[in-house]
Amino acid sequence: MKSAVFGVLFFMGVLAQAEQGPAYVVTPKSVEERLAELEANQHLRYLSFSGFLINTYDHISASETYPDSLDHSDLQYLRLRFSLNADAEISPQVRVYTRLTTTKFVNNWRTQGGSSSYIQDIEGIYSNSGSWIFLEKAYVDLSCPESVWTLSVGRLPTVNGSPEHMWDLLPRQGTYPLLTFDAPLGGAALTYRADRLLPQDHELAVRLLYTPFVDVFWGGNLKYLKPPQDDTNGSTPVGNETDTLINMGSVQLDYSIQNPQGAEQAGFILQYYKSGRLPFSSGAGTSDLNVQVDGVTGLLDVIGIAQTGWDVSVSHSYTNAISDGLLAPGLGFGTDQEHGSNYGSLTLLSTRYRWSSWAAGAEWLSSSDAPFYFSAAPENLTRFYSTPGHSGHLYLTKKWLSLVTIRAGYRQQNYSSLPLGFGPVQSTDRILKTYYLSLRTDF
Repeated sequence: MKSAVFGVLFFMGVLAQAEQGPAYVVTPKSVEERLAELEANQHLRYLSFSGFLINTYDHISASETYPDSLDHSDLQYLRLRFSLNADAEISPQVRVYTRLTTTKFVNNWRTQGGSSSYIQDIEGIYSNSGSWIFLEKAYVDLSCPESVWTLSVGRLPTVNGSPEHMWDLLPRQGTYPLLTFDAPLGGAALTYRADRLLPQDHELAVRLLYTPFVDVFWGGNLKYLKPPQDDTNGSTPVGNETDTLINMGSVQLDYSIQNPQGAEQAGFILQYYKSGRLPFSSGAGTSDLNVQVDGVTGLLDVIGIAQTGWDVSVSHSYTNAISDGLLAPGLGFGTDQEHGSNYGSLTLLSTRYRWSSWAAGAEWLSSSDAPFYFSAAPENLTRFYSTPGHSGHLYLTKKWLSLVTIRAGYRQQNYSSLPLGFGPVQSTDRILKTYYLSLRTDF
């Protein structure tokens, strides 16, 4: 302790001495140095950097009597997320947006129980798997002068959808509703803005989104030159040939109005998505399983109800996951039959009250026994928004110095069934409780 005190005093002394004036002679800059500075300044005219750092403490308890026995009341975790944005406005018609992200546990000693992510390209970013840097977002917006059309191409902003921004007193972060997309996806989006056709303070955007999946044959010197197959037996592809490009797309209507009667702002989103047939491998040469999903989501956000700090967001999603074939005998997707459909729904109610630099909020989630919701970018460790059953979330948020946010909260998940997987939907009495504390620093 004494050495730490002496170290701080020594450091303060060094700072005090440094404030007395420079102890070196300033030499004129060379022509090369001045040219390098000029070039750097020209680049910085259209480049901007920002980011955020989130440190989180979680205390989780899990109880269950069937199908497994769980009784763990003291699971504690410390984790970190760091994201760096680099955006460029090359011209009014060309803008580039990028984000690099890492998520990790603090000083992770070891990992048990298998892979930390199922699909590395999609789930790896948020898998808390280590200090590796992942590409979360990288896309370009292209528009013509005076045009109402924008083409976005690259790794798109398909995470952080509404109502996620409500937790930390942020403006809307994501383009698509949280209950539709919660995974970083690449592809292309075409946006048509119909604002000029509407009265003042009304905005309408129509978006077409194409985010295909890619299936690759990696084998030897013929990689990329042969189609992939249904399954693998060890590392050997087996079964029928499959497509290298598997379609997935959606259409979205995004409408908002400023200062509607009884509120400061209101917005409504309606989105429909549909995928092609996604093949699943067993690794034992037994699978001819394909899964095709589609869904529709409606989202209503109302900000500043009755000109107060009260905000409300309501989301509802209706989904269907169609299983065709079997991974192994008796193992379809959500069924034990050769063919089957899994219809499901999720409803999310989010509300908060803002005052000064504080906010208190609550969320209530209700879903059927077999909703399809793929969450590859969850903010929490227990995939709260994927819970089949009934769940609740309470939180208190404090904004400090505009860029620092402290949030304390409690989540409880009451499962009626396990999430969709291979084999029939299985009932459970699992209950998860999470107390957490989050410190977010924006820069």
